[in-house]
Amino acid sequence: MIKFKKVRPEDKELFDSFYQYKTIKNCETAFANLCAWTFALNGEYAIIDNTLVTRVHYVLNKEICYHCPIGQGNRVQIIEMLIKDSVECGYKMNMMIDCNDEFKANFCDKFSIIEKREYFDYVYLRESLSTLSGKKLQAKRNHVNKFTKTYNYEYLDINAYNINLCIDFAERWLLENAKDHPENIEGYNDELKVIKYFADNFDALALIAGAVFVEGTMVAFTLGSKVNNETFCTHIEKANTSFDGAYAIINKEFSSRLPENYIYVNREEDLGLEGLRKAKLSYQPVELIHKTLATLL
Repeated sequence: MIKFKKVRPEDKELFDSFYQYKTIKNCETAFANLCAWTFALNGEYAIIDNTLVTRVHYVLNKEICYHCPIGQGNRVQIIEMLIKDSVECGYKMNMMIDCNDEFKANFCDKFSIIEKREYFDYVYLRESLSTLSGKKLQAKRNHVNKFTKTYNYEYLDINAYNINLCIDFAERWLLENAKDHPENIEGYNDELKVIKYFADNFDALALIAGAVFVEGTMVAFTLGSKVNNETFCTHIEKANTSFDGAYAIINKEFSSRLPENYIYVNREEDLGLEGLRKAKLSYQPVELIHKTLATLL
């Protein structure tokens, strides 16, 4: 039996040591996400043949989803080990396929495979988000310009000492949005748990966050962490839509302050929500990360 351990903030240095091998940009493999969503998904990891393997529990100790191995080891052999271990443990095994060529060449006959469009990640060039240059982003520039002309605003870096301002804002955001979308209350509450986890472990997870204030009142904030050495992932973004352009301004201001080593920004999935999909597409992603779920037959 392969011994998996719970992903914890103190494991960050270990995860960082594998980032030189990590090319995938998927949001679910971000270390901060694996930690913060452990209350729902029980994120775990194991080191096999100098290779990092992570997984989550769709149903605790019953249904597992693995991510593709990251490291120097033979991925085909490691996946074979994961299959054997899952069968021996009595788990229903899933795998989010990133290592497409290797997987298709060696395992397609053992798995059923389906693309999950609602989980596709939207990836953008950081420079594009920070400048909004080009004809296709004219509408976004218009939103930003209107906001800057209408409001006397201030951008503030968020850190471990003032992150509670974001919790307060998120709690107000939840109450307001739950009125119009009561069907989403469970998801809103889960996300609030994640925000509070991020607040409690801000420095340990090496999070980066920022907020926009109008006359001393927060109107938007965003928060994220790195996925790999070239990709940043926006985990949380909230704005008060009564301030026209609030989402556009926090996106631009935050992106313009990200470290330059981040070439890409992953703004995560749209969850199949039509409005969210339209908004994410309007920012002209350079890549849609196809999420292909393989289930062991």
